[in-house]
Formats: sequence, structure tokens, C-alpha cells
Amino acid sequence: MKDLLKQFSGIFGAGVAAACCLGAPVVLAALGAAGLGFLIKDAYLMPIFAAFAALSLWLLFGSTRRHANLVPFWLGLAGGIAGVAGLWLLVTGFYPKSWPVYAGLIALVAASVWDAVSGRRAAAKARVCETPAARRLATKALMGIVAGGALYGTYKSVQLLSPASQASAGGEQEKCFGIAKAGQNDCSSATHGCNGQATVDYGPDDFKYVAKGTCLKMGGKLTAA
Repeated sequence: MKDLLKQFSGIFGAGVAAACCLGAPVVLAALGAAGLGFLIKDAYLMPIFAAFAALSLWLLFGSTRRHANLVPFWLGLAGGIAGVAGLWLLVTGFYPKSWPVYAGLIALVAASVWDAVSGRRAAAKARVCETPAARRLATKALMGIVAGGALYGTYKSVQLLSPASQASAGGEQEKCFGIAKAGQNDCSSATHGCNGQATVDYGPDDFKYVAKGTCLKMGGKLTAA
């Protein structure tokens, strides 16, 4: 049960990051009330999601190894990869659909529950050879370095490939509010943390990047409502 709670803490953290990106009002309001509204940006939410998913997978691996059944871990790994890849594709605009993120989280939850059930059955006979302390420490240090590099790379890739960065590369741009159609907004707003998440046409809080000096001519506004 203790292992399951630890794994679910990681899944919960990943779920909060995904909910922010996808615009869950309750989560957005809670972060704002806690003074963490600055995190509601895709370049921050993506590595946060990946970090919590990795934490859940690391705990799941240790638990499944102790239970002598790695099959739930492989299911969780597939879910984690699907969730991280799905959110990366969403925030960069290559595939702005949310279903891979949900599917990945569901797979992580299912893998954790499966491990908990199989762990109870195998508790009496599961034995794992103890790894020397120095080797464990070296492994954790190496994985920490790799994880840190991967998270930084994720942050930079989202930062470079996001609609905001692409707009900046195309010349002088300005945010134009009230002209984005549903699913075609650029970057975050007051109601969600990712691009492509606008639910209505021409929402006053959603914006698109346009050439500097053209927003007002298009009927848009330079500030949110």
C-alpha cells in the first residue's frame, strides 16, 4: 500500500500538470490562489509533467522488481512514454489532441494498481538479491544526471518549437486577442496553459501572433478582455 501511495503521488503531480495545460478550471484556480500562476506556461508544464511521470515510473520499477514481476512496469513505461510524447506534441502544436495524455495517465494508474495486486499475491515468496550500497548510489547519481539533462532538453525543445518562438523567428510579432478560432490559439491564456486549447471562436482571452501593426486592422485587440 505504501508503494502504491508513492506511485500515485507521482501520477497525481503529472495529472495536475496535464490539467493545467488542458485548462481544468479548479486546478488553475488552485495554482493561482497558491501564488503559482507563473507555472501555467507550456514550457514549464511539460518538464513538470515529465518529471512526475518519471518519478512514478521509478517507484513502480522498484516495486515491481521487489515483487518479481516487471510486467506492470512495462505497461506503466508505455503509458509514461505515450503521455509525455502526447503532451510534447500538444504544446508544440504538431498534434494538438489531448487523448494520448489521458491514455498515458490511465495506463500509469492501471500499472500501479496491477503491481499492488500482484505484490500482495507474491509477498510471501518474492526475494530480490541485495545490490551493494555503492552501486546503488552510483546508479541513482547517473539516473539523476540523465533525468536532469532530459528535463532541461524537454524545456528547451518546447521553448524553441512553441508557437511563440516560431512567431518570433518570423519577424516582429504582436499578440492579437479575439481573433483565434477554437483550437487555433497560440500559447497560454487565463484559462489554459497550452496552445490549441481554445474552446470557442474568437475568445477575448485567447490570442494569436500576427505581424506587428496588423492586429487592430484584423478586428482584434492588443490586450486581453
